[in-house]
Amino acid sequence: MLVRLLVRRLLFLVLVLFGLSLITFTLSHLVPANPARLIAGPRASAATVEKIRKQQGYDKPVMVQYVRYVKGVVRLDFGDSTATRRPVKDDLRRYLPATLELGLSAFVLSTVVGVPLGVISAVKRNSWIDHISRFVSISGLALPVFWLALMAQFLFFGKLQWLPDGERLPAGIDPPRTITTLYTLDALLTANWAVLKEAVTHLLMPVGVLAYGSLAVVTRMVRGGMLEVLNQDYIRTARAKGLENRPVVVRHALKNALLPTVTSLGLQVGLLLSGAFLVEIVFSWPGIGRYAVNAIEKVDYNAIMATTLIVAFVFVLMNMIVDVLYLFLDPRISFS
Repeated sequence: MLVRLLVRRLLFLVLVLFGLSLITFTLSHLVPANPARLIAGPRASAATVEKIRKQQGYDKPVMVQYVRYVKGVVRLDFGDSTATRRPVKDDLRRYLPATLELGLSAFVLSTVVGVPLGVISAVKRNSWIDHISRFVSISGLALPVFWLALMAQFLFFGKLQWLPDGERLPAGIDPPRTITTLYTLDALLTANWAVLKEAVTHLLMPVGVLAYGSLAVVTRMVRGGMLEVLNQDYIRTARAKGLENRPVVVRHALKNALLPTVTSLGLQVGLLLSGAFLVEIVFSWPGIGRYAVNAIEKVDYNAIMATTLIVAFVFVLMNMIVDVLYLFLDPRISFS
Protein backbone atom coordinates (compact mmCIF):
# COMPACT_ATOMS: atom_id res chain seq x y z
CA MET A 1 0.00 0.00 0.00
CA LEU A 2 2.87 2.37 0.82
CA VAL A 3 4.47 1.76 -2.59
CA ARG A 4 1.17 2.43 -4.38
CA LEU A 5 0.73 5.62 -2.38
CA LEU A 6 4.21 6.85 -3.27
CA VAL A 7 3.72 6.06 -6.96
CA ARG A 8 0.39 7.88 -7.00
CA ARG A 9 1.82 10.91 -5.21
CA LEU A 10 4.82 11.03 -7.53
CA LEU A 11 2.52 10.99 -10.54
CA PHE A 12 0.49 13.76 -8.92
CA LEU A 13 3.72 15.70 -8.35
CA VAL A 14 4.60 15.43 -12.04
CA LEU A 15 1.08 16.51 -13.02
CA VAL A 16 1.20 19.56 -10.72
CA LEU A 17 4.60 20.63 -12.02
CA PHE A 18 3.41 20.19 -15.61
CA GLY A 19 0.30 22.29 -15.02
CA LEU A 20 2.28 24.94 -13.18
CA SER A 21 4.91 25.11 -15.92
CA LEU A 22 2.15 25.58 -18.49
CA ILE A 23 0.53 28.38 -16.48
CA THR A 24 3.77 30.24 -15.75
CA PHE A 25 4.97 29.86 -19.35
CA THR A 26 1.67 31.22 -20.67
CA LEU A 27 1.62 34.14 -18.25
CA SER A 28 5.22 35.03 -19.08
CA HIS A 29 4.28 35.33 -22.76
CA LEU A 30 1.35 37.59 -21.90
CA VAL A 31 3.69 40.16 -20.35
CA PRO A 32 4.28 43.01 -22.83
CA ALA A 33 8.07 42.71 -22.91
CA ASN A 34 10.60 41.58 -25.48
CA PRO A 35 12.99 38.99 -23.98
CA ALA A 36 15.38 39.35 -26.93
CA ARG A 37 15.64 43.07 -26.22
CA LEU A 38 16.32 42.34 -22.55
CA ILE A 39 19.14 39.98 -23.50
CA ALA A 40 20.64 42.35 -26.08
CA GLY A 41 20.40 45.44 -23.89
CA PRO A 42 18.68 48.80 -24.38
CA ARG A 43 21.31 50.15 -26.80
CA ALA A 44 21.43 47.16 -29.14
CA SER A 45 20.36 47.62 -32.74
CA ALA A 46 17.20 46.13 -34.19
CA ALA A 47 19.29 43.70 -36.24
CA THR A 48 21.05 42.43 -33.11
CA VAL A 49 17.75 41.98 -31.32
CA GLU A 50 16.32 40.06 -34.25
CA LYS A 51 19.40 37.84 -34.40
CA ILE A 52 19.10 37.00 -30.68
CA ARG A 53 15.38 36.41 -31.14
CA LYS A 54 16.09 33.72 -33.73
CA GLN A 55 18.98 32.21 -31.76
CA GLN A 56 16.84 31.81 -28.65
CA GLY A 57 13.87 30.46 -30.59
CA TYR A 58 11.53 33.33 -29.71
CA ASP A 59 10.40 33.49 -33.35
CA LYS A 60 8.92 29.98 -33.08
CA PRO A 61 5.23 29.30 -32.23
CA VAL A 62 4.41 29.38 -28.52
CA MET A 63 3.71 25.64 -28.29
CA VAL A 64 7.05 24.86 -29.91
CA GLN A 65 8.76 27.13 -27.36
CA TYR A 66 6.88 25.43 -24.53
CA VAL A 67 7.83 21.90 -25.64
CA ARG A 68 11.43 23.03 -25.91
CA TYR A 69 11.26 24.53 -22.43
CA VAL A 70 9.77 21.36 -20.89
CA LYS A 71 12.49 19.23 -22.50
CA GLY A 72 15.06 21.52 -20.92
CA VAL A 73 13.40 21.33 -17.48
CA VAL A 74 13.45 17.53 -17.62
CA ARG A 75 17.23 17.81 -18.07
CA LEU A 76 17.33 20.43 -15.26
CA ASP A 77 18.17 23.07 -17.85
CA PHE A 78 16.12 26.18 -17.06
CA GLY A 79 17.78 28.35 -19.67
CA ASP A 80 19.94 31.42 -19.11
CA SER A 81 19.14 34.36 -16.87
CA THR A 82 18.87 37.68 -18.69
CA ALA A 83 19.78 39.51 -15.48
CA THR A 84 22.86 37.60 -14.30
CA ARG A 85 23.96 36.33 -17.75
CA ARG A 86 24.48 32.87 -16.24
CA PRO A 87 22.57 29.60 -16.56
CA VAL A 88 19.61 29.64 -14.17
CA LYS A 89 20.58 26.24 -12.76
CA ASP A 90 23.92 27.74 -11.69
CA ASP A 91 22.09 30.61 -9.99
CA LEU A 92 19.78 28.16 -8.20
CA ARG A 93 22.79 26.12 -7.08
CA ARG A 94 24.23 29.33 -5.67
CA TYR A 95 21.14 30.81 -3.98
CA LEU A 96 18.97 27.81 -3.05
CA PRO A 97 21.15 26.59 -0.12
CA ALA A 98 20.70 29.93 1.68
CA THR A 99 16.90 29.63 1.44
CA LEU A 100 17.00 25.99 2.52
CA GLU A 101 19.08 26.87 5.56
CA LEU A 102 16.72 29.70 6.47
CA GLY A 103 13.53 27.71 5.84
CA LEU A 104 14.67 24.49 7.53
CA SER A 105 15.88 26.40 10.59
CA ALA A 106 12.56 28.24 10.85
CA PHE A 107 10.63 24.98 10.38
CA VAL A 108 12.60 23.20 13.10
CA LEU A 109 12.27 26.15 15.48
CA SER A 110 8.51 26.50 14.98
CA THR A 111 8.02 22.73 15.46
CA VAL A 112 10.34 22.27 18.44
CA VAL A 113 8.85 25.26 20.26
CA GLY A 114 5.27 25.15 18.97
CA VAL A 115 4.40 21.52 19.77
CA PRO A 116 5.48 21.58 23.46
CA LEU A 117 3.96 25.04 23.92
CA GLY A 118 0.63 23.82 22.51
CA VAL A 119 0.67 20.71 24.71
CA ILE A 120 1.46 22.63 27.91
CA SER A 121 -1.12 25.25 27.01
CA ALA A 122 -3.83 22.58 26.65
CA VAL A 123 -2.83 20.66 29.79
CA LYS A 124 -2.69 23.85 31.86
CA ARG A 125 -5.70 25.53 30.32
CA ASN A 126 -6.41 29.13 31.42
CA SER A 127 -3.05 29.35 33.21
CA TRP A 128 -0.50 32.10 32.56
CA ILE A 129 1.34 29.94 30.03
CA ASP A 130 -1.94 29.33 28.19
CA HIS A 131 -2.50 33.09 27.98
CA ILE A 132 1.03 33.55 26.58
CA SER A 133 0.38 30.78 24.07
CA ARG A 134 -2.83 32.40 22.86
CA PHE A 135 -1.10 35.78 22.61
CA VAL A 136 1.63 34.20 20.47
CA SER A 137 -1.00 32.56 18.26
CA ILE A 138 -3.00 35.73 17.72
CA SER A 139 -0.05 38.06 17.22
CA GLY A 140 1.79 35.62 14.96
CA LEU A 141 -1.21 35.38 12.65
CA ALA A 142 -2.03 39.08 12.76
CA LEU A 143 1.37 40.73 12.32
CA PRO A 144 2.80 40.89 8.77
CA VAL A 145 6.18 39.20 8.41
CA PHE A 146 7.80 42.23 6.75
CA TRP A 147 6.72 44.46 9.69
CA LEU A 148 8.15 41.97 12.19
CA ALA A 149 11.39 41.87 10.19
CA LEU A 150 11.72 45.65 10.18
CA MET A 151 10.90 45.93 13.89
CA ALA A 152 13.36 43.18 14.80
CA GLN A 153 16.03 44.87 12.72
CA PHE A 154 15.30 48.23 14.35
CA LEU A 155 15.40 46.79 17.88
CA PHE A 156 18.13 44.13 17.86
CA PHE A 157 20.45 45.83 15.36
CA GLY A 158 19.62 49.51 15.47
CA LYS A 159 19.01 50.00 19.20
CA LEU A 160 20.54 47.11 21.14
CA GLN A 161 23.34 46.20 18.70
CA TRP A 162 22.96 42.54 19.66
CA LEU A 163 22.61 41.02 16.20
CA PRO A 164 23.79 41.89 12.67
CA ASP A 165 21.31 43.43 10.26
CA GLY A 166 21.60 40.80 7.51
CA GLU A 167 23.67 38.66 5.12
CA ARG A 168 24.79 35.06 5.80
CA LEU A 169 28.32 35.99 6.90
CA PRO A 170 30.08 39.31 7.55
CA ALA A 171 32.39 40.75 4.90
CA GLY A 172 35.92 39.36 5.05
CA ILE A 173 34.97 35.92 6.43
CA ASP A 174 35.10 33.01 4.01
CA PRO A 175 32.40 30.30 4.07
CA PRO A 176 33.32 26.91 5.59
CA ARG A 177 34.45 24.01 3.43
CA THR A 178 31.43 22.89 1.42
CA ILE A 179 29.87 19.59 2.48
CA THR A 180 26.12 20.20 2.65
CA THR A 181 26.10 23.84 1.36
CA LEU A 182 24.49 24.89 4.67
CA TYR A 183 26.95 27.18 6.45
CA THR A 184 25.98 26.24 10.01
CA LEU A 185 26.10 22.51 9.37
CA ASP A 186 29.29 22.70 7.30
CA ALA A 187 31.01 24.78 9.97
CA LEU A 188 29.93 22.26 12.61
CA LEU A 189 31.13 19.28 10.56
CA THR A 190 34.50 20.91 9.87
CA ALA A 191 34.87 22.18 13.46
CA ASN A 192 35.18 25.75 12.20
CA TRP A 193 33.90 27.35 15.39
CA ALA A 194 34.56 30.97 14.39
CA VAL A 195 32.47 30.65 11.22
CA LEU A 196 29.81 28.66 13.11
CA LYS A 197 29.41 31.48 15.61
CA GLU A 198 29.09 34.09 12.87
CA ALA A 199 26.69 31.94 10.82
CA VAL A 200 24.40 31.29 13.79
CA THR A 201 24.49 34.94 14.82
CA HIS A 202 23.48 36.07 11.34
CA LEU A 203 20.80 33.39 11.20
CA LEU A 204 19.06 34.16 14.50
CA MET A 205 17.05 37.23 13.55
CA PRO A 206 15.72 36.17 10.12
CA VAL A 207 14.90 32.68 11.41
CA GLY A 208 13.09 34.06 14.45
CA VAL A 209 11.02 36.42 12.30
CA LEU A 210 10.19 33.76 9.72
CA ALA A 211 9.34 31.12 12.33
CA TYR A 212 7.03 33.35 14.39
CA GLY A 213 4.03 33.11 12.07
CA SER A 214 4.45 29.37 11.63
CA LEU A 215 4.94 28.94 15.37
CA ALA A 216 1.59 30.62 15.97
CA VAL A 217 -0.23 28.19 13.69
CA VAL A 218 1.49 25.10 15.11
CA THR A 219 0.83 26.15 18.70
CA ARG A 220 -2.83 26.84 17.98
CA MET A 221 -3.33 23.53 16.15
CA VAL A 222 -1.65 21.47 18.87
CA ARG A 223 -3.59 23.22 21.63
CA GLY A 224 -6.93 22.70 19.85
CA GLY A 225 -6.19 19.06 19.09
CA MET A 226 -5.04 18.33 22.63
CA LEU A 227 -8.11 19.96 24.19
CA GLU A 228 -10.36 17.79 22.03
CA VAL A 229 -8.46 14.57 22.74
CA LEU A 230 -8.12 15.17 26.50
CA ASN A 231 -11.92 15.10 26.79
CA GLN A 232 -12.23 11.67 25.16
CA ASP A 233 -13.41 8.63 27.14
CA TYR A 234 -10.21 6.62 26.66
CA ILE A 235 -8.16 9.41 28.28
CA ARG A 236 -10.45 9.43 31.30
CA THR A 237 -10.24 5.63 31.43
CA ALA A 238 -6.44 5.72 31.35
CA ARG A 239 -6.38 8.17 34.21
CA ALA A 240 -8.95 6.13 36.15
CA LYS A 241 -6.61 3.13 35.89
CA GLY A 242 -3.99 5.10 37.78
CA LEU A 243 -1.64 6.04 34.94
CA GLU A 244 0.54 9.06 35.58
CA ASN A 245 -0.29 12.29 33.79
CA ARG A 246 2.83 12.40 31.60
CA PRO A 247 2.35 8.97 29.89
CA VAL A 248 -1.32 9.78 29.36
CA VAL A 249 -0.50 13.10 27.70
CA VAL A 250 2.51 11.96 25.66
CA ARG A 251 1.64 8.39 24.66
CA HIS A 252 -2.14 8.56 24.34
CA ALA A 253 -3.27 12.15 23.83
CA LEU A 254 -0.43 13.71 21.84
CA LYS A 255 -0.21 10.98 19.17
CA ASN A 256 -3.91 11.35 18.31
CA ALA A 257 -3.76 15.14 18.47
CA LEU A 258 -0.85 15.27 16.02
CA LEU A 259 -2.86 14.35 12.90
CA PRO A 260 -4.23 17.86 12.21
CA THR A 261 -0.90 19.30 13.33
CA VAL A 262 1.02 17.22 10.79
CA THR A 263 -1.30 18.51 8.08
CA SER A 264 -0.64 22.03 9.27
CA LEU A 265 3.12 21.46 9.27
CA GLY A 266 2.98 20.38 5.64
CA LEU A 267 1.11 23.56 4.74
CA GLN A 268 3.53 25.66 6.77
CA VAL A 269 6.25 24.88 4.24
CA GLY A 270 4.38 27.00 1.71
CA LEU A 271 3.95 29.74 4.31
CA LEU A 272 7.65 29.68 5.16
CA LEU A 273 8.69 29.80 1.51
CA SER A 274 6.38 32.72 0.77
CA GLY A 275 7.53 34.53 3.90
CA ALA A 276 11.16 33.89 2.98
CA PHE A 277 10.78 36.19 -0.03
CA LEU A 278 10.05 39.18 2.22
CA VAL A 279 12.49 38.18 4.95
CA GLU A 280 15.33 37.78 2.47
CA ILE A 281 14.71 41.24 1.05
CA VAL A 282 14.70 42.93 4.48
CA PHE A 283 17.76 41.05 5.77
CA SER A 284 19.67 41.03 2.44
CA TRP A 285 19.68 37.24 2.63
CA PRO A 286 21.17 35.77 -0.58
CA GLY A 287 18.49 33.17 -1.26
CA ILE A 288 16.09 32.34 -4.08
CA GLY A 289 13.46 34.67 -2.59
CA ARG A 290 15.67 37.69 -3.13
CA TYR A 291 16.79 36.21 -6.45
CA ALA A 292 13.16 35.83 -7.58
CA VAL A 293 12.25 39.39 -6.59
CA ASN A 294 15.19 40.72 -8.59
CA ALA A 295 14.12 38.52 -11.51
CA ILE A 296 10.59 39.94 -11.38
CA GLU A 297 11.91 43.51 -11.34
CA LYS A 298 14.06 42.79 -14.42
CA VAL A 299 11.43 40.62 -16.19
CA ASP A 300 13.77 37.63 -16.18
CA TYR A 301 11.40 34.95 -17.53
CA ASN A 302 13.61 31.90 -17.07
CA ALA A 303 14.54 32.77 -13.49
CA ILE A 304 10.92 33.49 -12.53
CA MET A 305 9.64 30.19 -13.95
CA ALA A 306 12.48 28.21 -12.41
CA THR A 307 11.95 29.58 -8.88
CA THR A 308 8.20 29.00 -9.22
CA LEU A 309 8.75 25.36 -10.13
CA ILE A 310 11.28 24.85 -7.32
CA VAL A 311 8.90 26.27 -4.69
CA ALA A 312 6.00 24.19 -6.04
CA PHE A 313 8.15 21.05 -6.02
CA VAL A 314 9.13 21.54 -2.37
CA PHE A 315 5.53 22.28 -1.35
CA VAL A 316 4.04 19.22 -3.10
CA LEU A 317 6.89 17.00 -1.86
CA MET A 318 6.23 18.02 1.76
CA ASN A 319 2.53 17.24 1.39
CA MET A 320 3.44 13.81 0.01
CA ILE A 321 5.58 13.21 3.10
CA VAL A 322 2.63 14.25 5.27
CA ASP A 323 0.41 11.65 3.57
CA VAL A 324 2.98 8.95 4.31
CA LEU A 325 3.26 10.04 7.95
CA TYR A 326 -0.51 9.56 8.33
CA LEU A 327 -0.05 5.81 7.87
CA PHE A 328 2.35 5.64 10.81
CA LEU A 329 0.46 8.00 13.11
CA ASP A 330 -2.94 6.34 12.66
CA PRO A 331 -3.14 2.70 11.43
CA ARG A 332 -6.89 3.16 10.83
CA ILE A 333 -6.16 5.44 7.87
CA SER A 334 -6.11 3.72 4.51
CA PHE A 335 -5.39 5.22 1.08
CA SER A 336 -6.64 2.18 -0.82
